[in-house]
Amino acid sequence: MERKSKRQEDNSTQPSKSKRYFDADHSFRGLQERIDKLERVVAQLAAANDIDPSLWPVPEAKRPGQKPAHTPMLIHNRDELVQMLEAYWPELEPLCSPKPNEAELKKVLTAIRPQFQDRHQIPARHLLKHLPELVKFLGGNRFRRDPRQMANALAGAPDIGTWRSLKVCQGQPCNAPLGTRAIRAYIRRKHPDLHGSLSADDSLVNFAAALRNYKTKDQNLQGLGAQYLFAAWKQGEADYNSLNISSRE
Repeated sequence: MERKSKRQEDNSTQPSKSKRYFDADHSFRGLQERIDKLERVVAQLAAANDIDPSLWPVPEAKRPGQKPAHTPMLIHNRDELVQMLEAYWPELEPLCSPKPNEAELKKVLTAIRPQFQDRHQIPARHLLKHLPELVKFLGGNRFRRDPRQMANALAGAPDIGTWRSLKVCQGQPCNAPLGTRAIRAYIRRKHPDLHGSLSADDSLVNFAAALRNYKTKDQNLQGLGAQYLFAAWKQGEADYNSLNISSRE
């Protein structure tokens, strides 16, 4: 290949290959100019909004808070507690008020043995495990006569506190029918006039007349027949022998 002379190279239309060198000072100056420009823009925005940049809020680190409530499991535990508490409410209610009796509560809950009724033994053990929380909750006068509110409060233990558990569960009330052994106490608590009428004459004829004449929108009572209520009324009487408590002392 024939080499071009220096004059020909100078007159060539092709760009000559030149070596490029990294200029650190030039790059630094360019970066500094961009930073200065950003600072001016931020200062202008702050001035326009009348905000001192030194007073801008600094994001705080997330603090550990309440554990999230696993609602489906919480509701499942609550419903099991409702069924157990209402099944033994005649025995448990006197121990919950006017002052909770921790020793007697423990005795009754312990007497609910696996061979007696398996489906009630697990929630009974749950309350035994968290008996101090139950007694503390019963220390208030607001909910201690209501087994469903007790179940709402203790369903989340130990993952969440009693009052948060109560609030979450109250948002999804238990839809199960009233336990037969809890109906008598429910009527006494919610419908004292009806309770007085039924207590005055505990005959089936009087029960039929009392239900027919009593007007209420309470769905827990609207579907009750006289015969069913009459039988449930008798079951609402306390029967400690059914738990064989004496053998557990």
